[in-house]
Amino acid sequence: MARTEPFQDLAQVRDRKHRLRNERDRIQAGLKAQLDLVREPGFRRAIMGDAFGDMLQAWRPLKHLGQLLGGTSGTTRAALGAAFGHRARTPTGKAMVALASFVLPALLERFGKDHGLVQDRLPRELKVSWNRVKEYVAQRRATHEQSRSKE
Repeated sequence: MARTEPFQDLAQVRDRKHRLRNERDRIQAGLKAQLDLVREPGFRRAIMGDAFGDMLQAWRPLKHLGQLLGGTSGTTRAALGAAFGHRARTPTGKAMVALASFVLPALLERFGKDHGLVQDRLPRELKVSWNRVKEYVAQRRATHEQSRSKE
């Protein structure tokens, strides 16, 4: 531990206390700013989403599934993640995007040999599936709101 020099007079003590209080106030203001940021729901959602995405990327079964389905390039997965990821707001939505970013490139590669299937049927099937997911989510929200309004 460093040895401190004794103060020569009371003015030095007051000066030192003043500097220490200023440092305390500066650190306290920084901590308050960080806590205010953490209290914002959007920031918390972004932090949780980022952590959830990192967790999914590190999850071995999902990596093995991607390799099993064709081992598509990371660029394709990254492009799909960027295209759909910004719309996913919940952990479930992020999981769906992660799963889709593994499965869709593999499906496109496998069915790419049969040209007519990819160009005609796959986009239509994806649109139908997406509409079903949106309808299901809307029904769940409506049911949840009804149960809340009864309480």
